[in-house]
Amino acid sequence: MQSIAKDFVKMGIFDRFKKPKINKRKYEGAARTQRTSGWYTRGTDANSEIKGDLATLRQRSRDLRRNNPIAKRAIEVTTNGVVGKGIQTRIIGSNKDELQLKWKQYAHSTRCDYDGRHNLMGLQRLVMDAVQESGEVLIRRRYVNDKEYPIQYQVLESDFLNSLLLDGKAANGNLIIQGIEFDEDGKRVGYHLWQTHPGSLSASLKIETSFVPASEVLHLFRQERPGQVRGVPWSSANMIRLRDLDGFQDAQLMRQKIASLFTAFVHDISAEVECDDTSDFGENMEPGIIEELPPGKTVTFANPPSVENYKEFTSVELHTLAAGYGLSYESLTGDLSEVNFSSARMGWLEMHRNIEAWRESLMIDGFLDVVFQDFKKMMELTGQRVAPDTEAKHIPPKREMIDPTKEIPATIKKIRAGLSSLSDEISSMGQDPDEVLDQIEQDQIKTDNKGLKLDSNPKYTSSNGNKNEGDQVNEQTQDD
Repeated sequence: MQSIAKDFVKMGIFDRFKKPKINKRKYEGAARTQRTSGWYTRGTDANSEIKGDLATLRQRSRDLRRNNPIAKRAIEVTTNGVVGKGIQTRIIGSNKDELQLKWKQYAHSTRCDYDGRHNLMGLQRLVMDAVQESGEVLIRRRYVNDKEYPIQYQVLESDFLNSLLLDGKAANGNLIIQGIEFDEDGKRVGYHLWQTHPGSLSASLKIETSFVPASEVLHLFRQERPGQVRGVPWSSANMIRLRDLDGFQDAQLMRQKIASLFTAFVHDISAEVECDDTSDFGENMEPGIIEELPPGKTVTFANPPSVENYKEFTSVELHTLAAGYGLSYESLTGDLSEVNFSSARMGWLEMHRNIEAWRESLMIDGFLDVVFQDFKKMMELTGQRVAPDTEAKHIPPKREMIDPTKEIPATIKKIRAGLSSLSDEISSMGQDPDEVLDQIEQDQIKTDNKGLKLDSNPKYTSSNGNKNEGDQVNEQTQDD
């Protein structure tokens, strides 16, 4: 019998009855242990995650911007970096001069704003602020009775989008997701918008919803997941930390205010001693005073609570908040006490990558390119010639230099080495290269006519300050 059992063991017949070994997870982050017991996650898509929380996130983000200086500062820094005084548009093409004049009449005036308050640069700031605060913004294309410029733009908060509609099939068979309608191919066909802001307290509030075709609405937001149709406020990852830090700072301030109310206490150590207390101690205290107390009295001073490691703690928290916003610590706080040129430039370069990405994807691709295409259509409709090679080059706001004495020579070397063009470097400073070069040409003609030989004219002075040889030859010839 034993020999038969041994044969079964060799054959592996009993292996099927063994308890299987539990393999450890290859990814520690997926382990279910005590350390991860409170980590709740869901496998929903982006739209399901956003739908139930978006309204609350948006309201809290606006409250933080109103009442939290760090949240307010983050929006200002980002808008100033992306938009600044406004992203300028330079028209390139055969008849660029004619179109550039028309563009200035349109974009540099309130004729482009449906509400009649801002020019295109002002609309850019309004749009960028709204995208950060609410997570998204709607820009509605409006057709007005203007023979020269019949298209205007109306900036609407994302609250106008009726997200109360039940997600699912519409009557026409299209799919509705949080107020946005898609066709059977997944293309946006329109938006269901409230006629007035749903949070308005106006007596004339209209609660009707109207369908606006997608061709008349620009929906700008930062898409973080494929298939995401709505945007979330940029402060979402920082909200709890912002509120906690604000509460911590308020508590420390109140602690110091309470401590400062207590200065000195007078104790009666002998109640049997009878004497007239004529001391005015506590009424006329000043540094270096010597006060004589009546018999039986003693004095103790309060020991105000101190705030230990306050600066270190808040600095760490602010560094974390800056990372959540995609900004540098120095730009968010204005604290430049621990930076030099190299560290300041490295922090600025890292933040500038985010600024450039946001500017390109949101403001230029999503807004300004569309406005320029509409502008060309308006010109064609009104009989203005638009050459086939007409294009637009959008010039970002001026980049402030950290140390001009180091950066300007480096820029000159880049141009001389062929690593960059003069026009690109002028554009990086927020100026139109054609206008700058025209001004230089006109200035040189004026100074030549007046017989002025300025250092700014390389014809007379070299970069090291020496007199140009060509000028010396000209002077020698005149003397002969």
